[in-house]
Amino acid sequence: MTLSWSARRQLLYYAVGLVMATILLFALWQTFLTATPTCFDGSRNGSETDIDCGGSCAKLCEGEAKIPNILWARSLESAPQTYTAVAYVENRTEGAGARQVPYLFQIFDDKNELVVEQEGATDLPPVAVIPVVLPNINVGNRVVARTLFRFTAEPVWERVRVDALPQVRITGQQLAADGTRLSAVIINDGFEDVRNLRVAGVVFDTEGVVRAASVTLIDRITAKASQPAVFTWGDALEGVARAEITVLPSF
Repeated sequence: MTLSWSARRQLLYYAVGLVMATILLFALWQTFLTATPTCFDGSRNGSETDIDCGGSCAKLCEGEAKIPNILWARSLESAPQTYTAVAYVENRTEGAGARQVPYLFQIFDDKNELVVEQEGATDLPPVAVIPVVLPNINVGNRVVARTLFRFTAEPVWERVRVDALPQVRITGQQLAADGTRLSAVIINDGFEDVRNLRVAGVVFDTEGVVRAASVTLIDRITAKASQPAVFTWGDALEGVARAEITVLPSF
């Protein structure tokens, strides 16, 4: 049977529509059903342990990370009515770091009444013990007796490759007998410049009690070069015994 011209045209329309529908369905199938799994697609796929975490993803799942341990917190007078709050935080998740974790310092007086609360945020690099230092806290005429520190949100931990960290080391550490000056040389052993390197200095007395703390920022250390890290405090400290300098690398 010979099709009429109008029937042939209608059949052509159907054929073109079928081809276009097939192409559209194939594109949708490619996009939603066969897309390469990533660590940011909101789905549990690939080698992930959970949605966008674990396995080959840098982000750790909740059960893979350990809660950081707050070793101690204290406030130190740096000037009249002005204090520096410092806390030592143990990173118990080896080879991992967390960025911009919000925290809260609470400072109490000798009557156990709250003097001031100070909020901040800090990176937790893959370093065993991390000093968190917050300077220039005005306490007025109150007598500071106790300090509490806590994180106000759960850290989001990510694996950090060793080769992604700057190859720096500390040498030549020197502490003045009266505790007013602490210095060292930070050496960059890598082949790339290191930028925005935070370095913390903490001074302890003979009983292991912190007496002074500060953080400095080294803008740049060129490859195979070094820069000094210097911390100074105005008043002499009694019973100074030792100091710790900690490099807090970006990651």
